[in-house]
Amino acid sequence: MDLPIVGRADELAQLRAALLAASAGSGRLVLVSGDAGIGKTRLASAVADMAAEYDVPVARGYAVDDPGMPPLWPWRRLARDVPSLGEALAVDAALGSASARFAMFTDVTDALADAAKAGLVVVLEDLHWADRTSLRLLTHLAGELAGTKLLVLGTFRDADGTPLAEHLPDLLRANTTKSMRLAGLSTQDIAQWLRLAAMDADMAEQLEAKTNGNPLYVRMLVDCGHDLSGHPELRRLVLARVPEQAKELLGAASVLGEEIDLPLLTKVSGVREECVGELLDAAVRAGILRALPSISFVHALVRDALYEQLAPSQRMALHQRAAEVLSETGPPGPVANHWRLAGDIEKTVHWARKAAASAIEELAYDEAVEFARLALQFPDARLTLELAKAEYLAGNINASLEHCEQAARLDPDLVAEAALVNTGLGDLTTISTVDRLCAQALRREQPDAIRARLLAQRAIAMVGPGTSPGLARELSAQALALAEASGDPDALMDGLHARHFTLCAPQFLAERRKIARRACDLGETPEQPLAALWGHVWLVDAAFQSGDLDEVEREIRQIERFAATRQHALAWWHATRLRATHAALIGDIERGQELNEATRKIATRIDIHAEGGLYYAYRHQIALLRGVLDKDEGQMMLRILAEIRDVLLARLCIPMTYALIGDLASARATFEEFRHLPAKLQIAPQWSAALQMIGGAAIMLDDTETADAVYHVFSPLEPDYMTDGGGAVFCAGASPRLVGELALATGRIAEAIDQFRLGIEMNGRIGARPFLALSKLGLAQALLRRGEHGDVPEVRKLAAEAAAEFRRLDMPKPLATADALLREAGNASPLSRRESEVAELIGQALSNKQIAERLVLSERTVESHVRSILNKLGYTTRTEIATWNLRSQ
Repeated sequence: MDLPIVGRADELAQLRAALLAASAGSGRLVLVSGDAGIGKTRLASAVADMAAEYDVPVARGYAVDDPGMPPLWPWRRLARDVPSLGEALAVDAALGSASARFAMFTDVTDALADAAKAGLVVVLEDLHWADRTSLRLLTHLAGELAGTKLLVLGTFRDADGTPLAEHLPDLLRANTTKSMRLAGLSTQDIAQWLRLAAMDADMAEQLEAKTNGNPLYVRMLVDCGHDLSGHPELRRLVLARVPEQAKELLGAASVLGEEIDLPLLTKVSGVREECVGELLDAAVRAGILRALPSISFVHALVRDALYEQLAPSQRMALHQRAAEVLSETGPPGPVANHWRLAGDIEKTVHWARKAAASAIEELAYDEAVEFARLALQFPDARLTLELAKAEYLAGNINASLEHCEQAARLDPDLVAEAALVNTGLGDLTTISTVDRLCAQALRREQPDAIRARLLAQRAIAMVGPGTSPGLARELSAQALALAEASGDPDALMDGLHARHFTLCAPQFLAERRKIARRACDLGETPEQPLAALWGHVWLVDAAFQSGDLDEVEREIRQIERFAATRQHALAWWHATRLRATHAALIGDIERGQELNEATRKIATRIDIHAEGGLYYAYRHQIALLRGVLDKDEGQMMLRILAEIRDVLLARLCIPMTYALIGDLASARATFEEFRHLPAKLQIAPQWSAALQMIGGAAIMLDDTETADAVYHVFSPLEPDYMTDGGGAVFCAGASPRLVGELALATGRIAEAIDQFRLGIEMNGRIGARPFLALSKLGLAQALLRRGEHGDVPEVRKLAAEAAAEFRRLDMPKPLATADALLREAGNASPLSRRESEVAELIGQALSNKQIAERLVLSERTVESHVRSILNKLGYTTRTEIATWNLRSQ
């Protein structure tokens, strides 16, 4: 008999409130956890009953305890109730791994939101058995529930040691999520149930003590005749309720899973077809199976008890029969698992490989790794390489590299293929390992297309620390030429990538533009649609460097069009981060920070591992622009930077961060290692950015010697806007401003004035407001340092304009500098010492004759000084001189 729901009044109230909120357009995710048998499924059924009261449809999905469960199984089960999910779960492999998965997640979310126009309850049970891809999808959905009429109810047991444990923190962080954990029923709850069932409530205390209030255990004990003289094992309780004539059939069913597929069960069990229905009905009446929403075991514990009572040989025979039947029509994952449990290694390997390939097609990369591992029953180069490829797609880079090297050792003929598994990654260890494999492969005869791709990878590796960027450029040119000759689109794309990467320095702007346009052309072909994305991203970088913000806008729109047309998450990430760069450049700093946060969210969803560094790099640049950094945030940044010390630009941020929080001693100590670099750095990716940061830090720390070294390297470059093609995280405006600051710091006043004037013209031309104001401030400082009295009015004007802009843009440190400069310029006299003496005596109302007598000068000389004073101050009367003199005292 069914146990009425008792002791769950609070939970039911919360669930009804969540259902009403979702029905009103405020979607919710409710996660219900608790021990096996605690009543999670009963609570889910109660929610379905509530939904029926409001005419809200219910869709159900579930995971199963079976290593062969196909990826996304809970969602595919859900598609039976929401047919539009079937199409949404389809994938477009041409989008690339992360973006294709993101597109599919977005389609599923949209399909569910559309199906919930009038409200929808989605029940996902047993999430502790769910595959990682299903959980990633649920996490994505959780972030999109606000504004929908969806109530998603998920149930799970203990998440420890399961994929759910990895995703649970993200699920719980969502604003729309509520969690509840079910505890055992109290003695009073059990007594209430017994009274409702017209049974002896006096047994309640003993039942609670024996079962800890677990409703399933309570029901089993009561159904077994209330024998409380001892507590029989759960397995015995289950088996005692199984109809004798149904044991053979239910044993076969336990091998197949929790849900019963009648045709499959008939074929595997060997029971006559006409008897199967009758025996299942008997099992339903005995409480072993439930009939709705489909025929299945009432609980996994029941299925486990039946499975464990099978003799080992009987189990293996049933698994073999299941594998043979499913191999005709079933998905390969369950077939592989049945062959594993049947003990047939050869067939396990065959079907596990098929299951891994199928999982990759479905973008279920974590599951592909598990099946690839299952296939690797013995050392085999090809199987090892297949595992490495799955691990790469799943983001397990270290494991993938290890298996690539292992595959190459097992079979040298596979070394080229192994070398090209982990591409496009910037980690130094990864690049070094890939480069070693590429070098090994290039010592063997290779087709032109493969050789071109290997050379491209080697070129990328040769721009790291202690390498030769000049040789890298030569190799990239060879790779591109060989790729062109081969006609292979993959090789051509790799060649363009390598060539562009090795030319990421200000000096190569024109050639980078040509490469970017070639990539856009290649993107028009069906073989390399992603080339267009890279081409437009590279063109944005080039447009930033040349200061063509109209082109920046056009190219970002092209990227957004690509993203929208192909549902390409990586394209959205690039478009959003580039808009953040543009926003900061023109002074829309608040908008830039919002876009930077949006960039981070996109990157987190699609597992872009570089997002953290770029996110904090942007925040660091904003802090430098404003000149201030909260001490707590500074310490947090220092902790993050300490974890990526192998990246030069990250290390350079450390002294600058110390300077921003006022710890100049630590700033100088950590800057010491960079003081020798300006003359030694070779032209390569990040060369320009490193020089800019070294120069900026030197200015912050009053390090004239290092500033001078940077000036000598940086000043001969053609004026541009400070990006170099390596990915425009931040554009600091016209380069002459930085050259002017370096010149000023090293005493080159005339050069500084010229550079700041050019910086004002260039930044003004593109509307780079923060950097225009900084250029004006720099020019005012340089003019004041020059000490020519006629410069004072211009100094005041420039400093006032800069200060006004700094106030508008919330740039506290530059504002303080501008205000101090205004005070200094206001007190600075444009007059010579003798002219000042004359002006002071005019302020005392003395005549020219009296002044001449006091200063022992001729009256004609005094008249000459008065004319000079009037000219310098822009006045026409002696009274104005007297007033000015009084103000200046």
